[in-house]
Amino acid sequence: MNQRSQPTDIRVSHLARLLAPALAGAWLACTPSRTLAQLYRWVDETGTTVYSQLPPPGTTPAATVKPDTGPKPDQGAAAMEQLRDQVEENFDKRDQQARDAEAAGKKAAEQAARQTNCEAARKNLETLKNHGGARLQTPDGKTGFLSKDDLAAQQTQARKQIEDNCR
Repeated sequence: MNQRSQPTDIRVSHLARLLAPALAGAWLACTPSRTLAQLYRWVDETGTTVYSQLPPPGTTPAATVKPDTGPKPDQGAAAMEQLRDQVEENFDKRDQQARDAEAAGKKAAEQAARQTNCEAARKNLETLKNHGGARLQTPDGKTGFLSKDDLAAQQTQARKQIEDNCR
């Protein structure tokens, strides 16, 4: 029988059996123990600092170490609040970085579009100045000539586009 056809309660039971040891370990790690065994610290013959619950072998001098038992009960709430603040601050920073990156991308795209429009407007003005009396083909496929007024209007429009896009 494949896993999709198994009843839900069997899968939940299986998942609970898998997660139970991990959750118990996490709970024990987070719960401060006031009855910790004594710890010893010494430097062995190779110069390595050793920490152990057993005293060093032989006559090696050792110092006893009092382990940190974690935050006191009254410090837990403050520590959680500080952690929440740090997480929120990190999310805010990432959101701001994403907004800044998006804005920079938009600005770069706008600059590239302005550059393309600038080059096209300059080319258009040059064509109008040098070949303004030549036959033109309109977008609908008809050919004709620009009148002097139309030519002046087109040149004015090209200059305006240059002014708007060539900064």
